[in-house]
Amino acid sequence: MARLIKAEIYKLRKRSMTYILLAILVGFIVLFLSIMQVAETSATSTTTTYVNGVATTQVVKAVAANVFFMKDAISVGIRLSCGLIGLVLAVVLIANATGSEYGWNTMRPYLLCSESRAKVVTSKLIASSIFIVAGIIIGVVFAILLGALFTALRGYSWSLGMGTMSFTGHQLLDFVRGLYTILPYMLLAFLFTVLGRSTAAGIGFGIGAYVAESIITGVLSL
Repeated sequence: MARLIKAEIYKLRKRSMTYILLAILVGFIVLFLSIMQVAETSATSTTTTYVNGVATTQVVKAVAANVFFMKDAISVGIRLSCGLIGLVLAVVLIANATGSEYGWNTMRPYLLCSESRAKVVTSKLIASSIFIVAGIIIGVVFAILLGALFTALRGYSWSLGMGTMSFTGHQLLDFVRGLYTILPYMLLAFLFTVLGRSTAAGIGFGIGAYVAESIITGVLSL
């Protein structure tokens, strides 16, 4: 099994689709954070001092409460990576990783050289999941770096004081929750890719399930 997983990881590393999907995710995170920072108004505080009866007013730049650094940046990175954008990219990756084998007619000879069909299918699922988790982590790292850049450029002060065990625990919990929310659609995409022997089938059913759930939830909540 370990040999098969390594082989699938090697395949995904060599495919341009993997890096295109990662670039799209990072691009959305950069775009979203950039727009939010441009829209963010500069916070200031006014201090008035009296010297010999003369009032002097000084405007000082205050630390904005909504600066995307550390806490906010990580939260935004997780929400985007595990939200609709991340879900679509994850479904495309996991469907393409398996469905392309059928499209290229390489699945049959691959199965003949392998120990069992179940191990081959499982190794593809595990390898794709590893890349999806790695992609989410990379997206969060880019969000942190961009948050630090914006904080420095706008002259706000910051500290690493929020990097406590409690904060880290909450972010890890949000990360696990995010993965849990996209897991059913990943599995559906993988299942229908194998059953339909097509990338399009996996992508269609994976994204279609999300759309159908959103519509049904909206109708029932009326």
